[in-house]
Amino acid sequence: MKLNHLMIAGAAFAVLVACTETAPDSAPQAAELPSVPANLLIDEGVNSGGYELEETHASLIWTVSHNGLSKYTARFTDFDASLTIDPENPANSTVLASINPLSVETSHPSGDDWDTTLGNDEKWFNATAFPKITYTSTSIELTGERTGTIMGELTLLGITKSVPMDVTYNNVRNFSWYGERDVIGFSATANLKRSDFGMMALLPGIGDEVSISIEAEFVGAEQTE
Repeated sequence: MKLNHLMIAGAAFAVLVACTETAPDSAPQAAELPSVPANLLIDEGVNSGGYELEETHASLIWTVSHNGLSKYTARFTDFDASLTIDPENPANSTVLASINPLSVETSHPSGDDWDTTLGNDEKWFNATAFPKITYTSTSIELTGERTGTIMGELTLLGITKSVPMDVTYNNVRNFSWYGERDVIGFSATANLKRSDFGMMALLPGIGDEVSISIEAEFVGAEQTE
């Protein structure tokens, strides 16, 4: 089953013109919409090879139960990932990712204090001893034309465990500012138990099961001569 069964469609962008000066009693001018570039059409196939994370369109969010009352939500803001794509046989594709635990962000009222504690404290992510969280795919199983399950090795707090990730392939586009390079997008979810990695603090009040949600766009790697 190939990854490149895509729907061809157009795309348009609307731009608000907010800086036009008008006389006090004059009616506001309508915003002008640019024409739709032809090169924003969805491509019919995905180029093989390496892809790099497009960091401005990527998010990594996790949630955990808080005393059974709510889902406590946080994110990492500094992470990287790379793909190697085989469109003819997607099961041969690979994923590598790394996360900086010091980039944890909770929007806690105390400001950065709680985030710093989570990132540095040995009860939590202990970044001083373990400065990276990594994920390396070991196999990919297709479950549909656009869905699959990645099995990978997650290393957290120096402990490595197999963690499956359910992935949806969203689409591929070509934008003129990337030349001939594809831009592809994925959504993914995963679940793990933090106790499996030795993170036992405040159990069971703070839940053991952590749910992870990822949105990511990847750009084809630049070709070198």
